[in-house]
Amino acid sequence: MKMVSVIIPTYNASAFLPVLLRRLREQTLPHELILIDSESDEATQSIFSNEKVEVIRIKKSEFNHGTTRNLGLELATYDTVIFMTQDALPAFPDTLKRLVDMLNSRSDIAMAYGRQLPYPETGVFGRIARLTNYPPTSIIKTRALIPTMGIKTCSCSNSFAVYKKADLLSVGGFPTDTILGEDVSVAARFILQGKAIAYCAEAEVYHSHDYTVTEEFKRYFDIGVFHQEQRVVLSEFTQAESEGLKYVIQEWRYLSQNGSLALLPAQLLRTTAKYLGYRLGSWEEYVPKSLKRRISMHSSFWK
Repeated sequence: MKMVSVIIPTYNASAFLPVLLRRLREQTLPHELILIDSESDEATQSIFSNEKVEVIRIKKSEFNHGTTRNLGLELATYDTVIFMTQDALPAFPDTLKRLVDMLNSRSDIAMAYGRQLPYPETGVFGRIARLTNYPPTSIIKTRALIPTMGIKTCSCSNSFAVYKKADLLSVGGFPTDTILGEDVSVAARFILQGKAIAYCAEAEVYHSHDYTVTEEFKRYFDIGVFHQEQRVVLSEFTQAESEGLKYVIQEWRYLSQNGSLALLPAQLLRTTAKYLGYRLGSWEEYVPKSLKRRISMHSSFWK
């Protein structure tokens, strides 16, 4: 098997790092590990030392979703690069191999991303998000699917994704001026160039979030900012609001089918927070920077 490069940005990762490093060592696919740390706390630094792993250190103020991953791309030795986040835990020893096999299954596939399963302790809404956005069936997405899938055509996640390095470099790497969604922006460029992106349901990691209502508002503010920033790239894909409505309906069905109708008021509150956050994000050019720092999950972006 050919070697690949695995690139993981880290920040205060002590809650997940020991398990992540152990599961990476168990992988059947040989790989080099590139950790890029943004001034993590002492607990994380201690794990780096105890585990005897090499770390590339950058200042916290220098972190950017695109820039930091581009640094990892520059450092990568091999032609196939896997990007992960510190809290994405491989479910099986062949998780990385399955993802790379999908990438190499067709010559036109430029990137592939894996399935994200909810942690066992994840709450209802976090569980719905993972089960809805990461179904058990794989799919290869091309430009031909835009009329039926809309913005979902370029949906993907660098929490667990693999790229052909040459293809990634051909689109200039990840954008460095976006608040998040650097993966979606690249995937959209691939698709518009006639390439494909693949979702590999067989390559599984555990990765989920239990966001509060306030956090949902902030997250969707950032998503609205991203869609506004990348509107030229995303212009051929249908509006995100229509996909948002589909997701709300899927949430209703899940709550109904799983005896959780008592959570409908909470679901309505969360949906309202998401919508308001998204709309405000799409109008961010009219929002004072001081306020943007307060209502964004990535306050450091607003320098």
